[in-house]
Parts: sequence; structure tokens; C-alpha cells
Amino acid sequence: MMKKIYKLVVLLLLCQTYVFAQNISVTGKVTDSDNLPLPGVSVKVSGSAQGVSTDANGNFTLSVPGTGTLVFTSIGFVTQTVPVQGRTTLNIRMANDSQQLEGVVVTALGIERSQKSLTYNTTNISAEELNAVKGANVLNSLAGKAAGVFVTQGNGGPGSSPRVIIRGNKSISQGNQPLYVVDGIPMGFSDFNQEDVESLQVLQGPSASALYGSQAANGVIMITTKKGKLGSVNVDFASTAMYDKPLLLPDIQTDFGAGLNGAVVSTPINDSWGPRISNGSEDHVKDFFRTGENYINSLSVSSGNATQRIYFSYANTQNKALIPGYDYTRHNVTLRGNTSLFKDKVALNGGINYINNNTQNVNGNGWTDSPMFGLYLFPVSDNMAKYSANNGTVWNATRGLWDQNWPYIKNEHSSNQNPYWLVNFRQNENLGNRTVMNVGAKWNITNWLNFSARETYTLRDGNTETRVYAGAEPINYGANGAYARGFSGSSDFYTELLLNANKNFGQNITLNASAGFINSQGRAQSVSLSNNGSANTLAYPNAFSVQGLNGTTGQFNSSEALTKYLEQAVLGTASIGWKETLFLDVTGRNEWSYTVDKPFFYPSVGLGYILTETIGSNDILSFAKIRGSYAEVGNSLPRGANNRNPYYSLANNENINGRGSLPFFSGTDTATLTPERTKSWEIGAEVRLLKDKFNLSVTYYNALTDDQVISITAPSGAGATNFFINGGSVLNKGIEAGLSYNGKFGAVSWTPSFNFSKNVNEIKSLSPLLSADRFVLAGGNRLVHSWLARPGGALAAGRTPAFMDMYGKTYVRDAAGNITYNATTGLPIISPVDNQFVGNANPDFLLNMNNQFAYKRFTLSFLVDGRFGGLTSSSTEQWLDYKGLSQRSGDARNSSDGLMDIGGPKRVSPELYYSFISAKADGGALADAYLFDTTNIRLRELALGFTLPKFTNAVRNMSLTLVGRNLFFFHREAPFDPELANGTGDGGQGFESFQMPSARSIGLTLRAGL
Repeated sequence: MMKKIYKLVVLLLLCQTYVFAQNISVTGKVTDSDNLPLPGVSVKVSGSAQGVSTDANGNFTLSVPGTGTLVFTSIGFVTQTVPVQGRTTLNIRMANDSQQLEGVVVTALGIERSQKSLTYNTTNISAEELNAVKGANVLNSLAGKAAGVFVTQGNGGPGSSPRVIIRGNKSISQGNQPLYVVDGIPMGFSDFNQEDVESLQVLQGPSASALYGSQAANGVIMITTKKGKLGSVNVDFASTAMYDKPLLLPDIQTDFGAGLNGAVVSTPINDSWGPRISNGSEDHVKDFFRTGENYINSLSVSSGNATQRIYFSYANTQNKALIPGYDYTRHNVTLRGNTSLFKDKVALNGGINYINNNTQNVNGNGWTDSPMFGLYLFPVSDNMAKYSANNGTVWNATRGLWDQNWPYIKNEHSSNQNPYWLVNFRQNENLGNRTVMNVGAKWNITNWLNFSARETYTLRDGNTETRVYAGAEPINYGANGAYARGFSGSSDFYTELLLNANKNFGQNITLNASAGFINSQGRAQSVSLSNNGSANTLAYPNAFSVQGLNGTTGQFNSSEALTKYLEQAVLGTASIGWKETLFLDVTGRNEWSYTVDKPFFYPSVGLGYILTETIGSNDILSFAKIRGSYAEVGNSLPRGANNRNPYYSLANNENINGRGSLPFFSGTDTATLTPERTKSWEIGAEVRLLKDKFNLSVTYYNALTDDQVISITAPSGAGATNFFINGGSVLNKGIEAGLSYNGKFGAVSWTPSFNFSKNVNEIKSLSPLLSADRFVLAGGNRLVHSWLARPGGALAAGRTPAFMDMYGKTYVRDAAGNITYNATTGLPIISPVDNQFVGNANPDFLLNMNNQFAYKRFTLSFLVDGRFGGLTSSSTEQWLDYKGLSQRSGDARNSSDGLMDIGGPKRVSPELYYSFISAKADGGALADAYLFDTTNIRLRELALGFTLPKFTNAVRNMSLTLVGRNLFFFHREAPFDPELANGTGDGGQGFESFQMPSARSIGLTLRAGL
């Protein structure tokens, strides 16, 4: 009997072993300590390459041996190893890993560091934040999301890039926008597919970016892109459709028609100082704009196992601007792959990114060729329908062509043209292609030492064409129209070799170090042809070809350029940690540039102290760190700044042009220019409270940029038009602060965050070689000038001058500060010259609030963006006053006697007053009257989402989100959107001049995972 029982037991054990040896299907769900689902957790079969990732609801399904073991890993959680033991259902709850929760940060050169070890300020922006409310340009999504970062919309049309400034304006003449680094490689980023972004890291200060040397004077924005993911094939689709309407339009009076002095005149004019009317309308303004359309569709495919991963994506962007005919199309294709060989000893990766874009009919800005100019200044007593028919044309029997239909064409300080004609017959097209190819390899020499190499090759080509039809304003284009054609191409090679070490010495000392070599070289060439305005109009009307440029008079414009560059650097960095308490950072970069005779060295050093490793943490104080750092970075010299024997060029008539710019010389006195150098230090602290629910970060910085390279006018007979000199010093100092909260209230989670930034800019010195008491940053807009005043000079008048100080004509005031008036005319007395300080365009500070809520399947996020202080001058408002179209000029005429009280000795005619202070839109206007406070608080972004219940196994997840951008202002001082600027260059800030209105956007985003 016992023998039979023994045989039966053996048989059952053998059966069980057989069953366990077979693959079984295991399903389960992974949750966190609060029992909330965890997506993206890696679930692998121990000892094999087999594995999957959990879906958006934390679920997984995997075929495994019944005797196998599953390994669950996720950043921020303790890795769990769980035997299967024949079970078909496994539900796993993962515990937080306090060390991993410190976070891993991608720093310069793509080096990963723990957040706690950093000795400088940096801000991480997740892909979810960037893509919450998408636009054609990912850089617009940076606004309000990081302390110290100031984003200006600029011209604002589709395909245009915003102005991004980090910690203030540092360079007078070499630009102030940051370096963009994608997967460790410096390159342009504004036209990338947003859905390819995994995360974005803002390196605010030189200490964080010193390894990039002369490229990093203005900070660095690091972008990490998506790679293939472990598990079966995942397909993700995202589709966004957004629709635009103008956010703000000028406030135009409709009570008075065309004319002068209250009467109609016989000649058609757009001055609206005529008689009172009852049928005035401003509908022509809003009727001109179409509904803007923005469609962004993207598809990605990802897959991988323990040794190989692959990622593919395609995105299509189509935009129709508010202005008819202004369209933008872009295609993005990305393919990346990586593999590991020889038992993970060698890792290889490669990828290709192709971008094709087409921009059609970009509207002109400012006074010339802007449809806003004729639209806003159109008399409300006239009927725009008379001029909008046939796309703004009328048949000209004399010339035998369709001519511009517009009675108000006249060169009155500007060209007033039919807005409908401009958008249809001032045509332009800009085609561009960019291909980025990269390969990389990493050799793990030991478990703590590796060698990596990567190469990136970038190709660009561009093709531009402009066609302006006969009938355009004749002075700028000529009677037969205008034509321009341009071609450009460039190539760049970037090579990087790094030796990396990451080693622990006992239990107390850690070392993270790298040393390497970087080579960057490239070339660019371009050819352009165009007619020379009225001096060389087209041979025949609308003869849009190169042959058509051969007009009957003058020479057409032609130019050709070929440039090359070479920059090299050796560098080293080391981060030494002691007992996870003290961290010392040291970096150095020695750089050679083709524009500088000698190499230059950029060092940095930083120290961080984790206070809670000494005093301990508790339920109130979770974490505390203090940090400080010093760094030097700079700008290499501009091309030609040290070249004393540049090539001559030929003029259109084949005469030899004089040399444009040379390094300074005066007899035997010569100047050897040195690169701009920024010496910066910062101190800061980071604190987490109440079990990491509150997170506070505060940083103070001070950055002095010396040896500013500027161009001054050369004296007659010098052999050049301008001289390059090292021209001065600029100081930026300020505070950055961030506060966030992570709270859970039952099924509701709430994550608000606040960012505060304040930067103070000072001009510390200007070179004595600059004979004037100012450097002209921008010539102004007949209202104000942007000048950099010499400290201690007459223009500074005891003030500390700053970047973007503005000067113009002001009221003359008495000793008590009261405006003085002319006793005869009753008009205010204005300063005789336009050199009076009137204000500064920079904001006093920025304050933003980002809120994120989640409740079961619902999510809500919104961003409130506040800018406080700063001034902008408005040519639009100046012209509206001059033409009697502003609402204030209409209100002034509604008094019983038709006169207005301006605080002087007597009441005056509104027409006389506004013509006087506007200077009839010419130079010498009263700047005080047209400067507006740019303080504003707006609802920048809104997203309300819902995750649909799973209805089929074919779909992993699906969500629908209502999105909006620039929805409304909570507060605004200016009569226009203060974010508008006349371009994104340094000289365009603080000037508003007939810009395309900014848009209020509303739409939907659909996301689905298969």
C-alpha cells in the first residue's frame, strides 16, 4: 500500500513539473503604494530577453514558463523579483525607492546625473507638459513652464520661432537665444516633432552648460527624444485640431468719417477727421481675417527586447494663419534603433531625422507690405466691399492687366496698400529640407568605465521665391512688379569622443567623470537674385523669371556666398560625492575657433551639500540642499572680426565694393579682439517638506559679460565702413524660484506649481573707442530709440543704464513735475530732441502658475502666465491717432463744443492735438503718449481630458482632450497683446508696429495606443 502511495506522489510531482515547464499566459496589474495603476513598468522574464511594459492602466499579459521568474522595474520604485509558480494572475504593488525618487537628470553632453548631486539650478519639463496644448512650434510651449525663461511670440505666424531668453540679455551684438541640444548633439530644434520628445531639461546658468563653451553663453535647453521600448510592438497615434480667432484687435471709432477739419474733402484720403456719420462700421477689420486652422497628426511605432530596440515616427503639420493665403506645412520622419552586443559589452545606436517644410505667403510686418496697415487705417465711412472684389484688383485697360484697386496708395512715411491685394499678389514661398543622420557606439570596458563615440551629419537646403505683381507701391517695386529667387545649402559634421567613469570607492566616495574631444565643422553657401526696386523693375509686367530681372534700367541685385567653419575642444568633467552628503563638480573646456587666433579656456566649479544627510529627515523636513557654483562661458568672435585682409566683393554694376568691417586700427595702434566672456556665479537651495509634498527651489545668480564685440563707424579714409572692437560689459543678476505641491485627496490628485523670475540688467561700461555716449541697438520706429547709454555719461543722467532702455521725446515738466503748456496754442510743450529716457522694455518680473488635476478618468490642467512691468511703444496707436481712427480720438470729438480738455490753459481741437503728439506719424512724436505698460496676466493654456474605458483588446488606451491657448486676459494694461514684438531679434523688442494679431486657439486632441 505504501509503495502505491509513493508511486502516486511521484507521478503527481512529475505532472506538476511538466505543467510548470510549459509556457503559461500570466496577466496582472501593477500599482503603486496608493493602489493607483502604474503605466510603463518593465516586466521581464528573468534570464531572457522576453518582456513587456504595462499599459496606461497598469495591466500586462506575458507568456512565461510556469517555473519562471518575473522582474518588475520602474524608475522611482524598488525592483521586485516574483516567482511565477504556475500562477496565471499576478497583481503587484510596488514600493517607492527613496534613492531613485531623487530623480535622474540629463546634463551637458547627455551625461546622466542624480538630481541631488547637481550643484546648479536646472528645470525638467516632461513630454506631457510640452504636449498638453500643442502648436506648430514646440518652443512656444516653453512659456511659463520654467523659472528664468522668457518667451516672446514675435511675429507669431505659422512656422515662425519665438524669442527665448534665459536669465536676461547678455550680448550686445551676438544674439541672446540659448543653445538647443538634442540627444547630446547641438542642433536646431524648433521644427522637430513634439511627439518625439521624451523630456526637456533647461540648464539656466553657465555652471550647468560650461561644457559647451562658446556655444552656451545664453544657457542650454537639453532635449531627450523617445527610443524603442521593451516589449511587443506599440503603436501610438495623436491628432490635434485647433482653430484660431484674433485675440485682440484695435479699438476703432465709428462715429466720424473721412475728411479734414470736420468736412469731407474731394480727394480720397484715409484721414478720418471728417463729419459725424451714422453708418460707420469696423466690421471690415474682423471680416478680413479667416479662421486659422492647425492640424498636427503623428504616428509612432516602438518595439524592443533586452538587446534591440527600434522607434519610428511620422508627423504631419498643416497650418492656415489668420491672414488669408499664409500657410505652413511640415513633414517629420524619424527612425532610431539601438542594439547591444557581446553580452552588453558594446552598444550601437543610429538614427535619421528628416524634416520638410513649406511656408507660403508670409505677410509683411510693420509699415511696409503689411496688410494690417491698410486694413487698420481704412476709413470707417468707406465700404471695403468696393475694394475686396477680384482679390483687390480692377482691370486697367491702358496697361492691359489687373491693377491694384485702392484709392489710398501714397507714400506717406509708409506704403498704404489694399490688404486683399497684398495677400493675393505679394506672393512668397520658402521651401526647406533638413536631414539629420547620427551613429553612436559605446564600449563598456569595465563595469565602471566606458568609451563612447558619436557622429552627426546634418544637411540643409532652402529655396525661396518672391513674386510681387504689377500694381504694387511703385517706389519699392517698380511699375512692372518685382521678383526674387534664392538658393541655400549647408552641411555640418559633429564628432564627439568621451571616456566616462562611474565608480564607488568604498561606501563613502563616488566618482562620475568624463573626458573627451569634440570637433564641429561645416560649410554653407547661398545664391540670391532680385530686381532693384524702381531702379530696376521687371522687363515686362509680371515676368517672374531670372530673365525678367534684366530690366531696361539699372542693375539687378545679385549675391553669392560661401562660408566654412571649424571649432574644436578638449574637455573634462568630474563630480565627486562623499557619503551622499557633499558633491563637488569641476569642469574645463579648452576651445579652438576658426575666428580666434589663440585657444580659450572655460572652467566651472560647484559644491552641493545635502543638509538632511547630516541633521536627518522627518515628517516635516524631507530633504534640504544648499548649492553654489562659479563658471565662465562666452561667445566666439563673429566671422571676420579678426580678419585684417578680407576679400573684396563686387557691386551690381561690377565695381569693387569697399570693405565693410575690419578689426580696429588707428595708425600703428591696432586692437586684437578677444571673445566675449561671461563670468557667472550662483547660490541656491532646494527643500522638500511634508513627505515630499512641497518642493521649493530658490536661486540667486550674478553674470558679468565682458569684452562685448560691437561694430562702430570707421573714420573717413580708414579703408572700411566699420570697425570691430571689444566694446563694453553687461551685468545680469536676479532670482529664480519654484514651488510645487503634490497632493492626493482620495481619488483626486492635485499638482500645482509656481515659477518666479526677476532679472536686473545693467550696462557696466562702454569702450572709449566708441566716441558717442551711446551704442545704437535699434533705430526705433519714429517714436523711440533703443540705445545703450554710457554709464556716467550725459545720456545716462545719473541712472544705471540697461539693455533695451528706450529714448524719445517727452513732456517738458516744471519743477513740481507738472506738464507745461504753450499759452497760445494750449498744446503741451515737448522736449526739442528725442534723447530723453522714457523707460525699459524688459519686464520687472515673471510669475506663472501651472495646475494639474486628475480624478479617475478625468484630467484638467491650466497655465496662468503673468508678466509684470516693462514698456512697449506702439506705432499702430500713433497712426490711429494721426488718422483720427482711434477710439480716444472719436471720444474727444463727442463733447458739446467738439473740443477736448488736456489739462492746459484752454480746450483744444482733437485733430490739432492728436496730429501734434503723433507728429503726423513722422519722427518727433511724443513717446510718452505711445508707451504702454506690458503688464498682463493671461490664461496661457487649458486642457480638459477624458480617458475612455477600454472597449477592445486591440486598443491599449484612448483619450480625448479639449485644449485651448491664449484664451483670455485676467488683466492687461496695453490696448494690444503685449507679447507682440517687431521680430525676435534684440532690436525688435519694445516696438509694436502693425503686427499680425495674436490668436486665441481652441481645439481637440485625440490620443490612442494600439
